[in-house]
Amino acid sequence: MKDDKEKNYDLMKLCLYLISLWILFFMLIVLKIDISLIPFEININNIVSFVSCNQIPCICSVFIILGGIGYWWFIDSLDNAKNLPVKILKCESVNYENLSFLATYIIPMVCFPMDTDREIFVMFSVIVIIGCIFVKTNLYYTNPSLILFGFNVYKVETDSQKIFQQGIVIVKGKLREGESIKYLSLSDNVYFGRTIKNADTRDKE
Repeated sequence: MKDDKEKNYDLMKLCLYLISLWILFFMLIVLKIDISLIPFEININNIVSFVSCNQIPCICSVFIILGGIGYWWFIDSLDNAKNLPVKILKCESVNYENLSFLATYIIPMVCFPMDTDREIFVMFSVIVIIGCIFVKTNLYYTNPSLILFGFNVYKVETDSQKIFQQGIVIVKGKLREGESIKYLSLSDNVYFGRTIKNADTRDKE
């Protein structure tokens, strides 16, 4: 049985994966929504009719909202992280992996035919399978959506002597050698970080 901490990590990974698909969901909404059915008069019958005729856009909208909730959860969890800050000794940008994810998965899925129920089922099955693979292999940090919000992904080495010696860091803005970060562990080698100023980075863990 997984403890609560491991379950939270799995939930965070799932949220990151949903966020990485924001671009796909937005494009599917644009392609599939029937704006002629938007109810100008709000009542139950109009809403039910709109949702039944726009199932894919509505499902995508729900996933976008869930990803948004996960995003704010990350920010709140990072602000309340109890790990002591660490100093970055070496860092290397790996943002190119986000472009690979966009070109390899997002764009082909946008072109996926979804004219029949079977094709829709296959489409969402592929999304689920890719998500499972990304979570199991810790590749969920390849997240083009976060890049659009100013986040960057780095491979780093720190001055920590125990837990966080090296790994992948997702951080908003640029990260430079010599800076200190506050971090939240997402898995064994992936961290969500925030740069801080005037921190004592000596590892006391």
